Amino acid sequence: MCLFRGTLFLFLVITVSGFEQSNGSEVSSGHHSGHRLRAHKAVRRHRAIHDGALRFEPEPYSKKLELNSSGKIHCKVAGGVAPSIQWYLNEEDPLPDGVTSSNGTLLVTEAARRHAGRYTCRAVDGNDTITAKINLDIVVSPRILEPSSGQQVNVVEGQTAVLNCLATGDPQPTTQWDRNRTLLLQQPGVSTEDSANASSARLLVLNNGSLIIRNVKDEDSDMYGCLAGSAAGLARNELVLLVHAEGTLPAQESSGVGGKAVVVSISVAAAYMILVLALMYYCRRRRLRSRQRGEKMELEMAEGREKLVEEGEEDKPKVANGSAVQNGRLLPHDRDSGADNSEVSGISRASKKSGQYDHLTVPRTLLTEQITLGRGEFGEVMLAKIDMCQVKKLKSKDDAELEPKMRQVLVKVLTTKDETQLSEFKRQLELFGRIRHENIVRLIGLCNEADPHYMLLEHTDWGDLKSFLIATRTAEETAEYLRRVGPAHPPPPPAAAAGAAPPPLAPQHRAVLAAHLAAAAGRLASKRLTHRDIAARNCVITSQLQLKLSLAALTRGPHSHEYCKRHDQVIPLRWLPSEAVLEGEYSTKSDVYMFAATVWEIYTKAELPFGKLNDNSVMERLKNGTLEWTVPDSMPDSLAALLKRCWSNSPADRPQFTEICEEMTTILQNMTSDDITGHTDENNA
Repeated sequence: MCLFRGTLFLFLVITVSGFEQSNGSEVSSGHHSGHRLRAHKAVRRHRAIHDGALRFEPEPYSKKLELNSSGKIHCKVAGGVAPSIQWYLNEEDPLPDGVTSSNGTLLVTEAARRHAGRYTCRAVDGNDTITAKINLDIVVSPRILEPSSGQQVNVVEGQTAVLNCLATGDPQPTTQWDRNRTLLLQQPGVSTEDSANASSARLLVLNNGSLIIRNVKDEDSDMYGCLAGSAAGLARNELVLLVHAEGTLPAQESSGVGGKAVVVSISVAAAYMILVLALMYYCRRRRLRSRQRGEKMELEMAEGREKLVEEGEEDKPKVANGSAVQNGRLLPHDRDSGADNSEVSGISRASKKSGQYDHLTVPRTLLTEQITLGRGEFGEVMLAKIDMCQVKKLKSKDDAELEPKMRQVLVKVLTTKDETQLSEFKRQLELFGRIRHENIVRLIGLCNEADPHYMLLEHTDWGDLKSFLIATRTAEETAEYLRRVGPAHPPPPPAAAAGAAPPPLAPQHRAVLAAHLAAAAGRLASKRLTHRDIAARNCVITSQLQLKLSLAALTRGPHSHEYCKRHDQVIPLRWLPSEAVLEGEYSTKSDVYMFAATVWEIYTKAELPFGKLNDNSVMERLKNGTLEWTVPDSMPDSLAALLKRCWSNSPADRPQFTEICEEMTTILQNMTSDDITGHTDENNA
């Protein structure tokens, strides 16, 4: 009995102990899972639009670089929470000298043969890891040594002509001959050195690339091309073979005064050609070094990139390497040996010391009636009023008393600490400071005497173009738009401009606005500048129906739904072409695409492009090349055809702004002539 009771007691002790351990582990598990949920809740809120499994978009691919040139290989990752991306040589080896990796971009500043090899891109997000391997080859493009381009070979009929085709490159190129751009070996009567009838063939191609023509005939006179090709590229030089009858071959040398003149002329021409080639080589090397410096600067700036749209941002001083860094400092003063001592920071300090922006300085005490519109890429965006007479007095240093002349200005506040955004802020200062055009807003000034800095841009009495277009809608048009698109992205309520309702837009009015926008974007393109965010929300309009291109870029505010986040950047997805979204490649041709999208907004009274699609669907169709714009019925056929060219998937197929401006002028002239003809017919009737 005692033995039975002891056994029962031990069984109960073990059972209770196991239950407590199990219950404790469940509580602990629940506690930790809740902790993880809370810890990552904020992170999940800021994931990119392509959340999900970690993947490459697009997959990195192998590349060939010309010796001594520079190049980049992108490794872009989607999905996950906060993936880190790093390049390695082979599997885990460090990158060789002259090759750097930053934010998924492998940069070769000056390609050398030692840089060739197999590289691995590895993306890590917690326990998830994906890798991609590519081959980097360093090559030398084929260069033909002989014949020289345009060379002329004279031979007497019945003799043997030997035409040499010599080329260099890495890998060693193979050579072929063609006649009038048709491969010689495909023509009848041509043999190779290894063929059975090589000894008797009249046209023979040797293994070293030479072409032998025995018993030359007059019919052999023609254009012959030496083609050299390898994995590094192709090269082709042409020569002319002239067959002369016996006794008619031109003299190879001349004597006397005429001969000396010919020799002198040839020598001068040769010296001139050598000078031109030397200048071309010098300019090419200079452009290469400049591009390398620019790419290096780009990578250094990208290392400090932070998210543009973050809820609950704090405007606190940031301490880096023991030195305080103030928010909104466009041109930092402190000299630091740490992370801020980059090339960009050095440029900023130099600009500050040289007084680069002194001529733009305007005291912020002149600003009155400040109203916050929302948040942009640098910080808050406000509307304010300023006395233009006081601004004029500051710039002209005139003490004469003038009547106040109050004007509205757009204020872009700089509170970001990111070097990339500082660089973009300066780019916009240069863009609006350099350009003087009736359809582009003017840079009024820069408030930089204290933090944060303010950029002051001209504003208009009727405000932004998008709100104006929405205000021109009738109640029926608004209801029809919401019925067709749905309530997902309703338009903002129309605001009366200057206390008066805007007039209805006639067809001529819309075409004039499109012409104004083309003139503004064309002016930027002529100065080799890009806007990168052309849209109705970033244009303003005057009470005289004059459009002006601006750049409010409200990423948070009434138009925030028109932006989305991709790879820690906020972009206007629905207005951008595929190369800008997928590769980050902005150019004049991407501005052409955005110009067409904005003209579409003018004719649809500020509808949201692809309003029935969500951001993910728009992104997928951009990747697949299946995103198609439909033009409204109210648009003239000639303008619709122009916009379709502007929306081409290939940037090369899009027109230049010079052509667009000419087309818009023609469209306006045709509309005016049609109007005059219509009035004349009515009067005659």
